[in-house]
Amino acid sequence: MQIPIDGFVTVLLKNIFIYAALLLSFPAFCQYEQLPGLIRQADSALLQKNYAKFYDFASQAQTLYPYSSQLLYKLGQAAALTGRPGEAINCLRKAIVIRVGYDLENNTNLVSMKSRDDFNELVGYQAELKKSIIHSDTAFIIRDRQLHTEGITYCKDLKSFFVGSIHKRKIVRIDSSGKEIDFTPEGENGMTAVFGIKADNKRGLLWVCTSPLKEMKDYDSTLSSNVMKYDIRTGKHLATYTAPYDYKIYNFGDMILDKAGNGYVSDSRNSILLTVNDKSKKLEKFFGSAIFLDIEGIAFSEDEKYLFISDYTKGLFRLDMKTKKLEAIKCNLPAATNGIDGLYMYKNSLIAIQNGVVPARVTRFFLDGSLQEIVKFEIIDRDHPAFGEPTLGVVVGKEFYYIANSQWGGYTEDHQIKQNKDLADIIVLKVNLEK
Repeated sequence: MQIPIDGFVTVLLKNIFIYAALLLSFPAFCQYEQLPGLIRQADSALLQKNYAKFYDFASQAQTLYPYSSQLLYKLGQAAALTGRPGEAINCLRKAIVIRVGYDLENNTNLVSMKSRDDFNELVGYQAELKKSIIHSDTAFIIRDRQLHTEGITYCKDLKSFFVGSIHKRKIVRIDSSGKEIDFTPEGENGMTAVFGIKADNKRGLLWVCTSPLKEMKDYDSTLSSNVMKYDIRTGKHLATYTAPYDYKIYNFGDMILDKAGNGYVSDSRNSILLTVNDKSKKLEKFFGSAIFLDIEGIAFSEDEKYLFISDYTKGLFRLDMKTKKLEAIKCNLPAATNGIDGLYMYKNSLIAIQNGVVPARVTRFFLDGSLQEIVKFEIIDRDHPAFGEPTLGVVVGKEFYYIANSQWGGYTEDHQIKQNKDLADIIVLKVNLEK
């Protein structure tokens, strides 16, 4: 679960007190303190039909926060109203790639664009973006509708998938026949909501990262975020690794293992990476950067020289594991690289589960030889009929499996799970990456 890409902008406008709370909770947002005023000034100028000022304020806001489709759409209108059609097309195209539903045809601010061929081409492109793309089939169905699973992994020896439950605070094993078996009891050893989960097939281990959320059963705010280690065959709990006291609250989103079995965890709350210290049974800060706003998925390059990191708001980054040099992944293609939850490496390409864009999609980004730039992309699935909120997945040989409809929308306003009749079976989709 993440703050939507445009959610921060919306919150700023709706409630200044919420904005103040965000600044206290997320220090990185302090640099955006001018944003609400700029947006209000832009909207006021538009109402007064002072299009020059509308453009000026919209441009300043979009420069300050260039990741928002709302601000791109606003700037596109301002550019159209001030005789900048090329800039308008560029902004509007970027906006609809992130969030397809913006009105192009009936917006009176875009009337001057309607006679242009490039604008009509953009309208046609928007229609294409709204179409579903389906390459995945159902792998299996989990019938426990209140499980609310986020992460998934696979054990080759047991021929079983393992999924973690956000709501029920447990791990469930799905064997080759599709039978669901509790791997752990609910809340065992202080287990909270389960996010990333990884099988170490070589060493027979199962790693789990957990964080307390109000959506879980018997929520207790005093519980901590932890990483847990299990014997994957017996279910025996082997260790719990606690977070450092650098931050009061953590939200562990995903976990990855290197070939030596070392574990790394992404913390979306503080936008840092942590590593597991097996000797001290503690988690230690591995890397952080003021550049990040909300990191989620992580994936190693095949030689493990680089760690790819998805910032939910800003897009894709590459971290040199030896030098700790951080670089943004370049992309000059008409593709959104933000809104990525799960991230996976497969043969010089990154598989990205994007639930922070509209429509939700799974995209394969092909990298150049230096792993610095996206040179091609393919949509694996877009607006799949099984989608609720797709979250995390796992590569198994040539196939990619992922959770299609995590139940983040399956709660009441007071964080209580809905009844079975108001929920859907959980669907795991699969696709052959070689086709």
